[in-house]
Amino acid sequence: MDIHRCPRCGWPLAELPAAQPVSRRLEYVRCVCGSWLARLDGQVVGATKGQLTR
Repeated sequence: MDIHRCPRCGWPLAELPAAQPVSRRLEYVRCVCGSWLARLDGQVVGATKGQLTR
């Protein structure tokens, strides 16, 4: 998993809207594909949907 991109669609995290902080280290952000991403210290550690298959 690329820690700087959405694991579902590959969208760069730097281009996503502002995140919703849960704590100083953990935040949630909605990707353009609709998946919720959990970021710990700015790196993706989880997502609500699996990777797209092509």
